[in-house]
Amino acid sequence: MSRNTHKRRPQARRFSAVGLGAAAVLVGTASAAGAATGVVIPLEPGEVVLTAFPAENLGDMNPMADPNAVPTLTPVGVQYGGAITVDLPAQLDDSTVEAELAFDDDADPLTPDVTYSSAVASSDPFYLAISGAGTGSIEVTLPADPGFGVDEATLSLEPLTSALTSPAFTVVDPVSYLVAFDATAAAAVTVEPALVALSQVPCNLSAVTRCPFPTPVTAGSTVALDLTAGSALRELGIADLTGAQVGLAQVDASGAPTGAAVLLTPQVTGSTASITVPAGTAAGSYGLVIAQPTPSGGISVVAVELVVLAAETPAVVPPAAAPTTPAAAPVNAGLDSNTGVEVVETGSTGTVVVATGAGMLLLAGVGGVAVARTRRTPAVEGGTCEA
Repeated sequence: MSRNTHKRRPQARRFSAVGLGAAAVLVGTASAAGAATGVVIPLEPGEVVLTAFPAENLGDMNPMADPNAVPTLTPVGVQYGGAITVDLPAQLDDSTVEAELAFDDDADPLTPDVTYSSAVASSDPFYLAISGAGTGSIEVTLPADPGFGVDEATLSLEPLTSALTSPAFTVVDPVSYLVAFDATAAAAVTVEPALVALSQVPCNLSAVTRCPFPTPVTAGSTVALDLTAGSALRELGIADLTGAQVGLAQVDASGAPTGAAVLLTPQVTGSTASITVPAGTAAGSYGLVIAQPTPSGGISVVAVELVVLAAETPAVVPPAAAPTTPAAAPVNAGLDSNTGVEVVETGSTGTVVVATGAGMLLLAGVGGVAVARTRRTPAVEGGTCEA
């Protein structure tokens, strides 16, 4: 972290997960609708992104909610000169963590923030004392009232890395909280951000383009989910699919969801589950969201993009009209036999159908700290410390 009096922090710190894609299905059949039945999606992501959700700011996370809705932020009340302890999820390694406390003194982007940091020398007037690095419980000693024009600030902790063994796990940091200084608040406060593990199949979350193989499914068909024996999700303590929620959200041409996901009812048997795509689902692109609590109190969210195909309607062939008069038998003079017209039925052969497309499911609302400022007196200039 370095000091910079010209650089400003953004007004909002947003955490979002991008769900890109789905399982590729290659099926031999006679029709596109037939190709999209009996689909099995292995829940074995190649990359799982870990982050921490500030539940005290945002309430319980709902991965099925409309990601276009603006979250309501509730600051955590703290005291000047007091302390706040952040109990991090055990899956995050905080051995080298540092802390910052950033005050945004007004809404003018030309005015620098004032930032306290644990990375500067202890003699610096903007030094932020912390303890507990490497223990999972970071205590931050808050400064005395500096007399700024606001009583709200953003507390951020980083860097954080994965404490899990699988190389599939990566971490998105910092962990951020909106705090509000209030003389009536407790002098010592503890917050417990919840672990969120985000993934998609088969493409990685870090892919910069939409997954090119969305899973084709037929409206009204059954889709199976399989938590494979080698899935990295098992290291989160997920032994089977008990307690999993499944939702279906329509996405637009860019892959962004158009609203909240509609909950489906999974039929769970150990490490497998099945859901039925509603028969009335219109053809188009959808995001399938599989959310499941972890034993440590976190949540795993897996995204899959689907292309829903309309179910085939059998052709209705009207019965042939009864002949009014007997057909005259053809007479072929000079030939040994009569010749008629032989109708040869042509059967269809199995064809390989590959559905292609692009799938991106934005699971917004995973977290965010928007700093709404409460003005008091003009801010004191100078002494800005910035990461």
